[in-house]
Amino acid sequence: MSDKTGIEWADATWNPITGCTKVSEGCRNCYAKSFAERFEGTPGHYFESGFKVTLRPEKLMQPIRWKKPRRIFVNSMSDLFHQEVSQTYIDQVFGIMLASHMLERVGKHTYMLLTKRPERMREYFSAGPERLLERWSKSLDGILIMEDGDVFYSEYIAGWPIEEMWPLPNLSIGVSVENQRAADSRIPLLLQTPAAIRFLSCEPLLGSVDLSKWLMTPGWAPSYYDPDNIHGHPNAEPTNEHINWCTVGGESGSKARPMHPWWVQELRDQCQAAAVPFFFKQWGEWEEATCGNYEVGKHQLHVMDRSGNDHMKTPHEMLPPDTVLLARIGKKAAGRELDGRTWDEFPEGAKA
Repeated sequence: MSDKTGIEWADATWNPITGCTKVSEGCRNCYAKSFAERFEGTPGHYFESGFKVTLRPEKLMQPIRWKKPRRIFVNSMSDLFHQEVSQTYIDQVFGIMLASHMLERVGKHTYMLLTKRPERMREYFSAGPERLLERWSKSLDGILIMEDGDVFYSEYIAGWPIEEMWPLPNLSIGVSVENQRAADSRIPLLLQTPAAIRFLSCEPLLGSVDLSKWLMTPGWAPSYYDPDNIHGHPNAEPTNEHINWCTVGGESGSKARPMHPWWVQELRDQCQAAAVPFFFKQWGEWEEATCGNYEVGKHQLHVMDRSGNDHMKTPHEMLPPDTVLLARIGKKAAGRELDGRTWDEFPEGAKA
């Protein structure tokens, strides 16, 4: 929770909130929960209360003190739109991100905000740009002190045209997509949320995901109307909303579930076809077994098809053609190469 992180697509993490509750299958083996609960009940420890939702106002100003520009993952140990986080506190978090864009003396950071609660996020943003910008700036009056002590933060922000601040140019907003069910429920809500960059975090990837109806090349103007109303607009209104970035990763940790290589390749190919930057974070604990990366009797093995079905007990001659043998070799050994290379693509404006 500092200006350094092992997360491949970020330079730093910022946690003005810690703690969360599980909402979907991707949460089952939450790394943050496992980490925090190791210290639950330890007197004086930062995580003495375990993984209960806890506001950390002492962390609010942390990015303001970082002068070197960073890609900052917001709330790696929580979810900003958790129901136990007040609107007032959410306003303060956005106020800090706004300051990184507007104030010369503040580090020009870019922020990545990820949620599994896009319903509340969409509701929060429904207040509109004028009201939100006013709330964000006023929430830090008396907390964020301007160089001219006689000027309030909100007064300074009020003097700027909205189009220079909305949507926040230094903020990427994403949703977690672990399977098709999560994609179908979360992506339409993300597309109804104003953002300079919208992204998907397909980690842990737990199944095949078809993104074809949401991946659209930037600048592409559709020649059809939106018959399924996937963007929440009237059916007669065309749309050119799109996903700008896709990150993918397998699960890690002691209870990590395996990931079929085809699921990753499928997403990579979809992104390439739509000119959407693709970032492959890791295989996780498991990798497709080859003669060189596992030993019989030493490594845990798993046989699965593209649908995720377990075929460990299926006779070899009856295996479906899409099955693969996976070996649990560990996160470090599995690495993050896909088809012989790493994939570290970022959307324009997201890489500080």
